[in-house]
Amino acid sequence: MGIVVKFLLIALVVALVIGMVMRMFRKPAPQTTGPKQQRMPLVVPLIGWLLLIAGLGFGLAGFSARPGTDPVPMRIGSVVALVLGLLVLLMHRNRYVQPDADRVRFRTFLGREGTITYRDITTFAVSENGWRSRLQLRAADGTRLRVNPAVFDMSPTLAAIRFKERTGRWPSPGEAR
Repeated sequence: MGIVVKFLLIALVVALVIGMVMRMFRKPAPQTTGPKQQRMPLVVPLIGWLLLIAGLGFGLAGFSARPGTDPVPMRIGSVVALVLGLLVLLMHRNRYVQPDADRVRFRTFLGREGTITYRDITTFAVSENGWRSRLQLRAADGTRLRVNPAVFDMSPTLAAIRFKERTGRWPSPGEAR
């Protein structure tokens, strides 16, 4: 009986890994309506799915343990892996950044949407910390956005910041940068 369960678990994991790898190399369908929303890299949902699968495997192993063994640590590990996997998948689904010519639209990990128009930006900072860069924006109403410009294409926003540094004012809507 135990060998059959192990074989089924291995077959399930192999099938899911093959499916995720195929999904990673598939090109997403381009959006036909509206500007492009940039999401987190595809490695993020891959990690989420792996945590979810590991949690299911731990749970199955924890609830089918031999008599005389302590299954509680495996059960706790399964719950932790399941919750972390679901959180990572939720983060990937919710988070997006959409820089336009006149504003940046975004949604946070928890699903709160925000918009920062370039004229409303009170403070901005582009910083380098070793291998990681960071763009921080703060609007007059207190809305904040922190993104990594190496992950998300923030070229319209960076062009507006260069315009502000060059001329001392933010570009008007439709103005050439």
